[in-house]
Amino acid sequence: MITYTGLVSVVLVVAAVAVVVYLLVALLDPERF
Repeated sequence: MITYTGLVSVVLVVAAVAVVVYLLVALLDPERF
């Protein structure tokens, strides 16, 4: 049983990691965008 707070924190961490990876890819490989 996972709590609502735990689920929200997991979603926020995943979103933050996705944003960081996207920014790194955009910086390292700008011609792809």
